[in-house]
Amino acid sequence: MKNNNGGKISYFLKKYWAAILALVLVIAVVLSSVEIYREEVLNIDPDIEYEEQKTLYLSSEKIDTLNPVISQGEDVYCLSKLIYSSLFTFDENLSIIPDLVSEYSVNTDRAYIEITLREGVKWHDGKTFKAADVVFTINTMRAAGTACPYYDKIKKINSVYAKSSSVVVIYFNNNYNCSLDDLTFPILPSSQYSSAGTFIAARDGFKPVGTGQYEYKSYSKKKQLRLVPNKNYYDIKAEKNITVTFLPDRSLASNMMEINSVSCYVDSSSNRKSIAIDRGYKIYDIPSSNVEFVVFNTESRYLNSKEMRYAVAYAMDREAILEKAYMGDGILTDTIYYPDFLGIKDTLEEFSHDISKAEGILSKLGFADKNSDGFKEDNQGNNFSLRILVNKSNATRNAAAVLIKKNLDTAGIASEIISLPKQEYLKAIKNKKFDILITGYTIEESYDLRSFFNGKSEWGYYNYDLFMKARELERLYTPQEYSEKYSQLKEAILDQLPYLPLCYKKMSLIGVSTFEAESLPMFNNIYKNCSTWAWSIIKEKNNDDKE
Repeated sequence: MKNNNGGKISYFLKKYWAAILALVLVIAVVLSSVEIYREEVLNIDPDIEYEEQKTLYLSSEKIDTLNPVISQGEDVYCLSKLIYSSLFTFDENLSIIPDLVSEYSVNTDRAYIEITLREGVKWHDGKTFKAADVVFTINTMRAAGTACPYYDKIKKINSVYAKSSSVVVIYFNNNYNCSLDDLTFPILPSSQYSSAGTFIAARDGFKPVGTGQYEYKSYSKKKQLRLVPNKNYYDIKAEKNITVTFLPDRSLASNMMEINSVSCYVDSSSNRKSIAIDRGYKIYDIPSSNVEFVVFNTESRYLNSKEMRYAVAYAMDREAILEKAYMGDGILTDTIYYPDFLGIKDTLEEFSHDISKAEGILSKLGFADKNSDGFKEDNQGNNFSLRILVNKSNATRNAAAVLIKKNLDTAGIASEIISLPKQEYLKAIKNKKFDILITGYTIEESYDLRSFFNGKSEWGYYNYDLFMKARELERLYTPQEYSEKYSQLKEAILDQLPYLPLCYKKMSLIGVSTFEAESLPMFNNIYKNCSTWAWSIIKEKNNDDKE
């Protein structure tokens, strides 16, 4: 049988040659346009080759000493996390995970923990890590007193002893002021100095020796600090070196990136994104610990009813407030606790914007617009207005106040914005001259928020049940038990609703245009995962290539 495929193809080409030619031309134009876009818009020259750098360049303000026990510098606190390991550390949800610990057991009632240490851990000088080092660390930091940046953690410990070379037992002062969070300080070598006193006294000539992912290489007080990978590290080993350049002001880091003297830096300033975009830098957003939120005055005439607080919460369009007042530079959460705290996911289902729900609640409470003026009267027919208090000098919160007022207007709830200078604003808070307070708070990594519920905050909110549940997070438990305790607290907070979070502000890891971050840092550990960061520079061509 004769094959007519060749004839069919020939016929097809003759009939549709014009269309085929047009398609080929279109493809050529598109490919050409892509190449022009790459070269002229993105400034990507197809002939340029890049080579990955073996050193990551960071920046720091000038430091007082590398001794982590007495340094008052924030930069040393952060850099110490690269050099030293701790018994426990935090994951991305602020859950506690073991670091130098292989296993442990806690006695919640008697407030002590028995820890079995990792095997095979070596100090940077080759010596073996042992329980005596943990005992030495706690005693040294206790001897340093308030001069030690970890004093607030150490002062909670009553005693410590080495049960064996690999087992240590730590007793706390009481069982309601201790947690695994308190065991996140750097562990020091007992062999480096003869006593706690000599360790504390070491300042200018101090050379850090730790068990961390990076080890000390060299230090020039006015110039730079050099770190190299710890080849004997017990976990994932780093590959790149780190050079920390000292700057008179940390804001200069952005300028130093233009000459490749700094590879990346972490910034929480409000103008960080505009600067980075203007200069073509890479931007990676991460949550900060700065939460913006609304405080409901639970003692006011109308908001003492939690149902009324529910109605106000449903009326607020937090997504719009985030986008318009905070320029989208934040993260929505269910409560004032950190996003997805302890691994309990924020669903944003509770109190999402719903005017019909707000109006339904108001109706059940007896509120109605009886005189048809657009605003509801209370169940006794009285006009009422909620006072929204805000600091006059904070433009963002004033913008949020305007949006909240518009939301309440839509729900038929009359309100007024009271924007006061700082001192008058603080006085109004103290005297509780508000119904709705718009404020913010920067929270420590331990997330001990007992003061938010025990009446000791500046606005004085007290709730015994919430305080007791928050206090449970400050006892010794396993990570799973902490998650269970927080789930109970979260449910109770949403039920009582003393606070409504507007957003957690973001901060950013900013790098040069060729910078890549496989994993991101955290607000409490700005160099966390830096071993996964990479950057490249243009590869120089040799003479043969140039010819």
